[in-house]
Amino acid sequence: MSATVATGTTGQQPAPDDLPPPRGAARAVWKRRLAGAGVVGVLLLATLVRGATATAGDTFVPPLGVDVPTSSAKTITVKPGEAGGDFDGTEITVSQTRDLGNQGITISWKNAPPTPDATIGQNVFAFMQCWGDPDAPDPFHEGAAKDPLWGRETCQFGALLDTPVWGGDKAPGGGTIRTVGINGLPDPAETLPPDAVIAPFRSVKGTRIGHGGRSDPYPGNLDPQTTGSDVIMSEYFDKNKTNEIPYGYTAGDGTGRVVFEAQTDMEAPHLGCGLPDSGGVIQPCWLVIVPRGHHDPLTGDKLDGTDVPVNGSPLAATHWKHRIAVRLDFRSVQTPCPIDQAERATVGSEMAAPAMQAWQPALCGRTGNVYGYTPTSEDETSSAVLGTGDNSPGLGFTSSPVVGVPGGPPPVHAPVALSSVVVAFTIDNQVNPGSTNPEEELLRARQVNGMRLTPKLVAKLLTSSYQRDIPDGSKAEHLKDNYRTILADPEFITINPDFRFSRANRDIQPVMVPLGGSAANRAVWAWILADKAARDFLSGVPDPEHKDPVTGVTYHMKVNSYYQDFGLDGVVPDRFPKSDPTCSDPRPDLKLDLRVCIFNKQPYTSSMTDGAQQTLKADTHSEVEFDEAKYQSSDHQIVTLKRAAPQTKGNRWVMAITDSASAARFGLYSASLLNGSDPTDLNAYVTPTKQSLQAAVAAMGPTANPDVLALDPALKKPGAYPLTMLTYAAVDPSRGQALREAYAKLIEFVAGDGQNEGVSVGNLPPGYVPLPDSLKAKARSAAEMVRRGWTAPPTPAATTTTAAPVTGGTLPARGSVPSAAPTSARPSLSAAPVPAARATDPEPVEWAQRYLLSMILGAGLLAAAAGPVLTGLARRRERR
Repeated sequence: MSATVATGTTGQQPAPDDLPPPRGAARAVWKRRLAGAGVVGVLLLATLVRGATATAGDTFVPPLGVDVPTSSAKTITVKPGEAGGDFDGTEITVSQTRDLGNQGITISWKNAPPTPDATIGQNVFAFMQCWGDPDAPDPFHEGAAKDPLWGRETCQFGALLDTPVWGGDKAPGGGTIRTVGINGLPDPAETLPPDAVIAPFRSVKGTRIGHGGRSDPYPGNLDPQTTGSDVIMSEYFDKNKTNEIPYGYTAGDGTGRVVFEAQTDMEAPHLGCGLPDSGGVIQPCWLVIVPRGHHDPLTGDKLDGTDVPVNGSPLAATHWKHRIAVRLDFRSVQTPCPIDQAERATVGSEMAAPAMQAWQPALCGRTGNVYGYTPTSEDETSSAVLGTGDNSPGLGFTSSPVVGVPGGPPPVHAPVALSSVVVAFTIDNQVNPGSTNPEEELLRARQVNGMRLTPKLVAKLLTSSYQRDIPDGSKAEHLKDNYRTILADPEFITINPDFRFSRANRDIQPVMVPLGGSAANRAVWAWILADKAARDFLSGVPDPEHKDPVTGVTYHMKVNSYYQDFGLDGVVPDRFPKSDPTCSDPRPDLKLDLRVCIFNKQPYTSSMTDGAQQTLKADTHSEVEFDEAKYQSSDHQIVTLKRAAPQTKGNRWVMAITDSASAARFGLYSASLLNGSDPTDLNAYVTPTKQSLQAAVAAMGPTANPDVLALDPALKKPGAYPLTMLTYAAVDPSRGQALREAYAKLIEFVAGDGQNEGVSVGNLPPGYVPLPDSLKAKARSAAEMVRRGWTAPPTPAATTTTAAPVTGGTLPARGSVPSAAPTSARPSLSAAPVPAARATDPEPVEWAQRYLLSMILGAGLLAAAAGPVLTGLARRRERR
């Protein structure tokens, strides 16, 4: 398709305990219930909410790094007559087309015909990633055999994703697969042989899957009549791996938005994007957009105003000819740093991970050093920095001060990154079909772009206190008076008025949280525990009674009893336990030794980055259903659960605790958090933005180490985002001169060019805020301290010294700041002599004490970190 291109600078099916809306005569009762709930919601909003009205179209400021076009953004304008004439004047903007990695790309459009309520088969876009240029000549055939539609063979599409809950059963035939033809009828525009079943697939590596006809059969001569194209394609991609989007909806005002996951050779080796060839040329890929208008693809009849879908796969010739292709240029997936060069090891907080990923390739060229990075918890980071072995990293990234051992070198702390912890989400507005309410129509086909959360609501999520958060929660005695989901909670609806129009039967997934302990997790709990309403809830104080005006059911929500008093012992937790032992039997009729427990329903994410990526894909990795297919095909020998398919666009409700840089990387919206004492004051909710993080860092105070700053959530400074965090590079200044020099150069780069915002190698990635000048100066000063090094003071007369214990922090009182360890005296580095190399070893007995203390601390911290995991695994083993 030829279009004007401008370069700018600028489902799942309802869960078993969710009944769908009734049909026929019962629908009237359903509508009356919704109307009643709406009246109650309006009354609540009118009397309780300050700072906002109870109308639809709630507005939010975009979070840090999201919906910001880059210098490589492209805008395509559809010319008159193209795409069947249904999209004349439509403008589509792709936010980034160069310097890509595995990330989200925001695709937005305007002036498009709205997707009707009656069917998802009209006025939608399909999106896919292809390794071949679909507008280039066919490179695989000669003469008359050349196929002008060859490019579709290179596209990742056809995993048979679940059809969204939209417009009943009026989905287009073939909309999620690779089938050629139009709903079983021949396509006059088709270039493949008449016996073709699907559009073939050709991997960039040279392997190929045929079109399924006799002239080009499937591998192993599988029968195309009984083997779906999604099964054939699973050799390369499936529902959990694909990045295809079969349906991109347009709202009533002609606008739409999707976030498309760009995949590199690491995620999709059959596409090879970002992989250099033998000549060093990096393989590009193409984003292909296929519009589906409102004319019948075979007859040309106009279908708007009906519920008749425009049938056919986006790869069907008639649809493919309207394609829009945008070239995507990727960074190399191979490191530019010399592989034979010694690596300078670093470890530390995940808050630094996205930045280090961007800085590493530039650092080896700028400093002559290769810097490794391994994400670890703050406790593990402290042990690593204080370690004395030759392979122990001397630099760790942390948001908590590293406390040196008595008589040892005091670690130097250099600020390197300013970001935040966020509650990111992918949620679609899902209003009731057939509604004529104009307020609901404002929300139809839109993704939710904002949400408000209080500390108490987050506490409810983290303690699995909603019935749907645990297996068979509606039958659990300890949750019998609790709401099914957050969507049914009046406290949530009161501060998020648009959700009062949402369908009741939503598949709302439990919030995803990372495994293990961290200062980021501790910051979340510190914010929660600084709020009286949240503390009261955790202590067992129930919510006020709420009676459903239609059903008469009375709710009296209280904390899940397995979490009662969690965090109220004076120590701020640094992890998110899954303590509820409730399990269910997915197939009680078969009497199998198989259980669905909390780890199956809400698995941990392996990292904050993975949590953000899973949120974009709406894939929680949950396993709650019996794998019937494996059971039958194995003659009843394999008894297991199957992984749930990702929720599809239109059905999604997924949330995760992650960091602002990972959320920005994958184009995720983030919740606005309460930074005040009145939850009904909507002006007290703060979104993570550049301004709100700058306000927070200005309000930070010293921790136990005066060189390390942190935000006290009890202060509630207006306009400050409460989960803002500074990340520091903590360095052992007693290491050898060469290593100290390497670490000093890293810090100097980070405090200089590493604070320049952008998407290129060496830039500060979206989701971070550049450090204030005062902190940059502090970092440069710290680099000099590292470069000068440290010499052990003369050994004093024998005395007994007790090491200060490392704790998980204490609950902050008003005006105080959570700390990772008690205050200890910090020797001045400025007065230390400058050694020519690593300081002379102290007496053997003193070094033995230091080794022993490090090993004890390390073993204890590792045991503490592993304990909850091992306990959970043991529980799972017992349940089997």
